[in-house]
Amino acid sequence: IAFIFLLLLVSNIFAVTTPIEIPTITKSVSTGTTYKFTETLSGKLPTGYKVKIDLNNGKGLVAMTCAATTCTLSSNVLPKGVDSASYKVGIYDAKGVLQGTVIEGDYVISDYAKTFLSSYIKISNSGEKIPDSAKLGNGEGDWACTKDIKTGLIWEVKTTDGGLRDMGDTYTSYTVDFQSSKLSSSKYGESSNTDGFVKAVNSKSLCGATKWRLPTEKELVALVVCSDGKYDANGECSNEDTNIKPTINATYFPNTQSDAFWSSTTYVIGDGCVANFDTGKYHSCSYGEHNYTYVRLVH
Repeated sequence: IAFIFLLLLVSNIFAVTTPIEIPTITKSVSTGTTYKFTETLSGKLPTGYKVKIDLNNGKGLVAMTCAATTCTLSSNVLPKGVDSASYKVGIYDAKGVLQGTVIEGDYVISDYAKTFLSSYIKISNSGEKIPDSAKLGNGEGDWACTKDIKTGLIWEVKTTDGGLRDMGDTYTSYTVDFQSSKLSSSKYGESSNTDGFVKAVNSKSLCGATKWRLPTEKELVALVVCSDGKYDANGECSNEDTNIKPTINATYFPNTQSDAFWSSTTYVIGDGCVANFDTGKYHSCSYGEHNYTYVRLVH
């Protein structure tokens, strides 16, 4: 009897102390017009466990359909009035308790993806993705940059606080190209020059990055938004005078001047190229490097 009791006691201890092996999510993908979210697991789920996803559409957590190590969910019930959203996926036990951490990702709302408008995400001063409700500021969690989901580029957002990135500041665009004039080379690196501004922003590690630069002409034009929806083959506004100004998505790029912005593209010695957010066109590649105009950095 004592032997049987001891055997039962050992069995119970083993049952209590043996942990359940929880798989991890090793891959997360979302594709399609009716979005199909796919999660790949490192192993099979224990009995009663589920993979659940929150699409930020007000519906809360929804269980995904799992087969072996793949879980999927197709949905066209997506958030309204936004061009992009984020989702979170986690593994939950039979009592609905989250096991471990969640996987996060972003997806583009199909109605917006079909237009010329890029889809954007706000980025904080520390480099983290933050909600659309976030406000511009100097705090670590405040909004300071905007990420274009389509291109992966992250853009500086201008301020009105009189600081380093104030919307009213303009710059010359002298270069150190060996073909440039002596005057050009002597101006390189000054705080009133684009190069000096780039160095200053990188020294601050804006949005956690230190590789800020001037955008190319094509990158700048990709920001153009024509309110009448009429674009030419180059992605510029067909009608210069009929669009809301500035010709940009002002929700994600506030404090934008309806004027010319420097690009890194050069035309001839001493001349640079600019995009104009008044006309919505990349209209000038003979802009003297000594001229002062606006800058928006990218990385």
